[in-house]
Amino acid sequence: MGAYPAHVTRGFSLVEVLIAIVIFSAVVLALAGLAFQIARRTTRATDLALHMAMQRGAADHAVTVPFDSLTQLLTPDTVWSGPVRTTVRYVIVTLSTVRKDVYVITQTSVPRTPPDTIIIRRGLARDPIPLR
Repeated sequence: MGAYPAHVTRGFSLVEVLIAIVIFSAVVLALAGLAFQIARRTTRATDLALHMAMQRGAADHAVTVPFDSLTQLLTPDTVWSGPVRTTVRYVIVTLSTVRKDVYVITQTSVPRTPPDTIIIRRGLARDPIPLR
């Protein structure tokens, strides 16, 4: 009779190690897919932030141009940020001699992003009415 029992099991069997590797691989693949989705959505959010910033800047520009000089808005502005192209163009619709609508149309090359339009109503400043 020896000092050690006859059926002592130490460590893990090969089947247990293989099952652990398969489970670990599935978890790593799931996390890699999640990281890819997060990176794609972050890139899209950054591109749309550029789009909105361009649109807001164009609207501010359309408001600050004097009423008599609105025709200088007719040249489109294009900005490239990496592979993303954002274009702003203006359309002026004359309602009367003292009222015009300025359409600020912003388009981007980001997939599945429709063009955005802001309508700004502009009017000729009138002389103040004397208060006597």
